Amino acid sequence: MKKIISGILFTLLCTATWAQQVKLMADKKLSSITYSMHHRLHDWDGVSRELNSVILTDASKNMISQVAVSVKISSFDSKNANRDSHTIEVTEGLKYPNITFSSTEIQQQGDKLLVKGVLNFHGVNRNISFEALRKKSGDKLEVTGSFAIKMSAFNIEPPTLLAIPTDDEFKISFKAVY
Repeated sequence: MKKIISGILFTLLCTATWAQQVKLMADKKLSSITYSMHHRLHDWDGVSRELNSVILTDASKNMISQVAVSVKISSFDSKNANRDSHTIEVTEGLKYPNITFSSTEIQQQGDKLLVKGVLNFHGVNRNISFEALRKKSGDKLEVTGSFAIKMSAFNIEPPTLLAIPTDDEFKISFKAVY
């Protein structure tokens, strides 16, 4: 009898804990991810609206506890089809079609988030951290942020134009609306 009661309490405790976790999916119509590149001759952005992202929130504390993101390299549009094709070529987008991120830790103070996790790009995993902001608007939760990475850290050689390479470092900015 004692084991049955202990089992019931354990089940109720687990159910209560799980009930506090709410999974939210990003709205692709309102969300985007952008890369910004620099070359001595010009700058450009590539934008994807195919941001697949899910967050887990702790409803009782109004906190984001986990995030996972995936985006296809081929979904970025820089307003230049040749450049977009070259991006797929340079990043080996057919062999490594997705860029993914999975959080390992999220610290939240008010609306500021410090996010730590693993970024997988070009088949290489790297630990990164960045700051983000969360904003609640009606029934929507918006999370925005940016961070910089180096192509060489992911075994990618910066592309060249007129034998001049782009900067190794580029910026990734995102807006995810859940």
